[in-house]
Amino acid sequence: MDNLLKYRRMALKRAEIIDLGEDEGYAAKIPGFAGLLAVGSSKRAALSELGSALDDWMSLALKRGLGLPAVATSQKVRPRTMISA
Repeated sequence: MDNLLKYRRMALKRAEIIDLGEDEGYAAKIPGFAGLLAVGSSKRAALSELGSALDDWMSLALKRGLGLPAVATSQKVRPRTMISA
């Protein structure tokens, strides 16, 4: 498997989902990825948008020579933490 695909998958496992409240939907972010945030009407939609946004975020960071944040590989990460507004 391509290293960037592995990296993407590991980064998305760290995603946190934030419940924006009644009728507001959800936001998703990955700690350590500055400026990366996605929203959706459901948790699944927010995560899907986050995946697309992450692809663009990674591409831009690499094109600008900024590198990518370290993603924990050996630690157990609690994915998709729910945070209420």
